[in-house]
Amino acid sequence: MHKYRFNFTIPLTLAFLITFSILIRLGFWQLDRADQKKEINQDYKLRQSEDVVNLNIHNGIGNPDSVLWRKVSLKGSFYKEKNLIIDNQIYRSKAGFNILTPFKIEGTGKTILINRGWHINLINREQVPLINDVDEVKDILGYAIKITVPGIDLGGGNIEIINSSLARFQKINLDEINDFYQADFLPYMIYLNPLLDNEYISNFKLPVPDSEKNYGYAFQWFAFAFTLLIIFIRIGIIRNDKSKK
Repeated sequence: MHKYRFNFTIPLTLAFLITFSILIRLGFWQLDRADQKKEINQDYKLRQSEDVVNLNIHNGIGNPDSVLWRKVSLKGSFYKEKNLIIDNQIYRSKAGFNILTPFKIEGTGKTILINRGWHINLINREQVPLINDVDEVKDILGYAIKITVPGIDLGGGNIEIINSSLARFQKINLDEINDFYQADFLPYMIYLNPLLDNEYISNFKLPVPDSEKNYGYAFQWFAFAFTLLIIFIRIGIIRNDKSKK
C-alpha cells in the first residue's frame, strides 16, 4: 500500500514561490512586448495606406511625427559628391553598409538624408565603393523614417573621412552630421522606393522586429515555470511504501 505525505519546508516553498512568480511574470512581459510590437507595426501599415505626402508643401517639415512611416514625395537636388557610408548594417545575415546622400528639398531651405540602399561589404575594407552620381534636380519617392538617438558612446571616432567626397559613420548622429555638413538636417531620413541604383538593395523593414519571437520566449518562460512546479511537487511529496498483510 502506498501512502504519501507532504514535506514542503518553508525555505523550499519560499524559493519556489519567488522563482515561479518571476518566471510567470517574464512570460506575461514577453506577451505584452509582442502586443506592443503588433500595435506599432499595425500603425505603420495603416500609415502606409494613407495618401503620399509631398514634402515640398506639407507641414511635416515642421512636424516630423505627422509623416513618419508614410510614403513621401519630394523634389530637390542631391549634394554632389557628398556621400555617407553607414557601417555595420546587417541584411539577411550578411554584413554591409548603407549609402546616404544629403538632399536639399526645393522651396523649403531644408536638407534631408536619403538612404539609397544597402551594399554588401567589399573584400577589402580599404576599397572605396563606387557611388553613382545622380541628376542634380530629382523627383523621388520613399518612406520617412525617424533618425534614432544613438546609445552609449564607448569612445573612438564616429566619423572616418575616406576622401573628399565620402565619409564613413559608425552610427547616425544628427548633431555630428549637421556639424560635418554645416547644415540643418531634418530629424528623419528617406528610404528610397523605388531605388535609384540597381547596385544597391532596399533593406527597409518594419519599425520593430517580428513579434513571433516574443511569443516563443513567452512559451519558454511558461514552460520553465511548469517544469519548476513539477519538480517542486516531486521533491515535496514523500511516498511511504507499506505492504498488505
